Order: sequence, then structure tokens, then C-alpha cells
Amino acid sequence: MCSSNGMTDPVRQAFLNKHNELRSRVARGLERDGAGGNAPKASKMLKMVYDCDVENSAMRHAQKCMFGHSGKGERSGLGENLFMTSNSRIDDVAAANQASESWWSELQQKGVGQENKLSVSTFNRGVGHYTQMAWEKSYKLGCAVKHCSGMTIVVCQYGPAGNMLNQPIYTKGEPCSGCPTTCSRNEGLCLVA
Repeated sequence: MCSSNGMTDPVRQAFLNKHNELRSRVARGLERDGAGGNAPKASKMLKMVYDCDVENSAMRHAQKCMFGHSGKGERSGLGENLFMTSNSRIDDVAAANQASESWWSELQQKGVGQENKLSVSTFNRGVGHYTQMAWEKSYKLGCAVKHCSGMTIVVCQYGPAGNMLNQPIYTKGEPCSGCPTTCSRNEGLCLVA
């Protein structure tokens, strides 16, 4: 899939599959929202694609073995999610799934609400990892898993970046009803042309 930089195709596929599985669930109205009820359905949620350039950017940051966000200038126009576990021997596929589930769990634990907009108060609840994963316009995904001294760091980056304040996380409506081109109906995700 991409050049050999410490990542393998099964790990890349695990990240991509988990992100699309979770985006599909929210698009179809199947995800509980900690603010009450289920998160609204999405009319034009894009199916993510794996991007090697985005992965290279994520890997550059992960290789620093520092748990902190990269500078915006280091990841030109990309959003970023970070995860750290003290298990420095965790299997990379397990790390991919654990990180993705942890980020996504913010929806159920902290909630976003039916307005589905990233207001300052919503962001301050601590849902920024979830909102970046679910950000409708972010469709390029690249991730890295790095085993460091006493910890494992996971970095995923997203293009174009999400989490724009006072913007909707995604467009509400019946799944696929707003797709610009074709749709994977069973997933409720729009396919990037």
C-alpha cells in the first residue's frame, strides 16, 4: 500500500476499516450520543481512503516518541489525533483498534448533541478526537504506531483537517441522500470520486 516505514498493510487496513465502520455507524444513526438519544444520521459522510503522504506526516511525528500534538506547520492542513498506552509491546493492529475506539468513545461518554455543531462549549467537553474522526469533509487518513521506551504512541492525521469551530461536524439527513457522486448504500457512506 505505502512504502516500508515501520507500518504494515494489515495495520493500515485496521485503521481504515475501523474509521469507516464507525463513520458508517454514525451516518446510519446507530451511535449513542452522551448528550441524549442517538447522533443524527449523515446525508453525505465520505468513506475514508488511506493516504501514504498523510501516513508519512503522521510517522514523522510519531518517531519523536513525544506525547503532544505536532505543530500545524509540520502537518500542513491536516487534523491530528493522538493516543498513548503504557503497553510498549502491544500488537500494532490492537493498538490501531484501541486508539480508534478510544477516540470514538467521546461521543458516548461526553456527548455532542442534536445540533451536531462544533461550538466552543462542545469542543471544551473533550470530544475533539471523535469530531475529527467523524468530520464529514475529512476523507484522507494516514496513521502511525511507534513503540517507544515504556509506551506506544499512535498518531492519525486527517485531510482536509476537521474541527473547524462553529461548523457542523457533518450534514444531517438520510444516509446517501447528499452524496455528490456514488454511495455505498449498505454503509451509508459516499464514495470519493
